Amino acid sequence: MNYIEYDDYIEVLDTKNFNIKQTLECGQVFRFKVQDFGYTVYSLNHKADIYCQNNTIKIFTKDKKYFINYFDFCTNYDKIKSSLSVYHYLKPAIEFGSGIRILRSNPLEMVIEFIISQNNNIPRIKTIIEKICEAYGEKIEDFYAFPTLEKLKSIPLEFFKSIKCGYRDKYLFETIAMLNSEVFLDDLYDMSTEDARKELMKLKGVGRKVADCILLFGYHKTDVFPTDTWIVQAYNKINKNCSNDAIKISNYFTKIFGELSGYAQQYLFYQMREN
Repeated sequence: MNYIEYDDYIEVLDTKNFNIKQTLECGQVFRFKVQDFGYTVYSLNHKADIYCQNNTIKIFTKDKKYFINYFDFCTNYDKIKSSLSVYHYLKPAIEFGSGIRILRSNPLEMVIEFIISQNNNIPRIKTIIEKICEAYGEKIEDFYAFPTLEKLKSIPLEFFKSIKCGYRDKYLFETIAMLNSEVFLDDLYDMSTEDARKELMKLKGVGRKVADCILLFGYHKTDVFPTDTWIVQAYNKINKNCSNDAIKISNYFTKIFGELSGYAQQYLFYQMREN
């Protein structure tokens, strides 16, 4: 990824491989705001303003190193797209979402956010997350950080009920209680994808799809293929049959795409949802 670091911002030179709208709005993250100048993104206790004007992209932030990693700027997406374009049904999806990058988000944040995301709509997901941050996150200038695990563990079940988490309130409360320390989450980095998935699925409210989202977006384990209704539709369109077996479909795609499964999933998901 070609970019230049200045004192207070990063200028992205390789704009064909970085579309901020596609990256933020393809279902992998919820803590962002649409602005007149582009977008504001929040991750843990970090903030970045992304200016998209006159065919240029400038990322203004005090945490340049953090966001260079967060936006996955060290990965060669030209190579990934070239490898995946050999699949005739995937090429149109890659062209449609050519600027998508898989973010490197924090695992704890992903656990909480994707439990909230189950059978939920994006505006409501974002509102719930923001209320949690405002109530229990540290105030940093003009925004609230995502709460630490210590702060999350102080949240009573009644609070999750009060912000209308629905049936997810008990999942959040019980999962947070199960996380004795962030060491558990850190250990998953070194596990195989299969073993890490099994550990995540021990948490309340974490099934196969949510676990795979956490593995892909929180741990950058790209040999997973999160499968929801949009991916089911894509599978049936590609194979001209009818199956609703999400695990079967996920395994089908990961067998084909291997270590590039997560990238393929994002291209297919974004194309199906937007068209």
